[in-house]
Amino acid sequence: MRIKTVFFISLFFSFFSVFGQRTLRGKTIDQFSESAIGITIFDKDTIKIGQTDLNGYFQIKVPNETSKLIFAGVGYEWAVVTVPSECENLELILFLASTYDFMSPRKVDRLRKKEFEKLTELHYQAYKKGIFETEKPCVIRKFEPNWPK
Repeated sequence: MRIKTVFFISLFFSFFSVFGQRTLRGKTIDQFSESAIGITIFDKDTIKIGQTDLNGYFQIKVPNETSKLIFAGVGYEWAVVTVPSECENLELILFLASTYDFMSPRKVDRLRKKEFEKLTELHYQAYKKGIFETEKPCVIRKFEPNWPK
């Protein structure tokens, strides 16, 4: 009798844990269309939930209510993205972290924003080269300045 109870309780919890998650897969590259390897994927609470392989691919399981993910790696700027519920294939372009010498913080943010505005065109170029599977990114990503105004 006790074994049956333990079995049904474990079945109950595994049933809800499977249906409360979704699987996301994707690829990360840098702005030069090279694979971004070793990128760590965090949820909004900065809990590590995955990492990209040596070719920039990843596959993670996240709870259905998770909509924001953070992609961070050594030598790359952090990318905070919002993932819509219908999006399952994430394709991201990460920018290499740069050092800007002898420039004001405002000028640095202007230069970063200028590069950020090229994301749609860079994604389309990666699609035409066969690196990405979709023509447009399904994630929502906003520019985040390093310095407040």
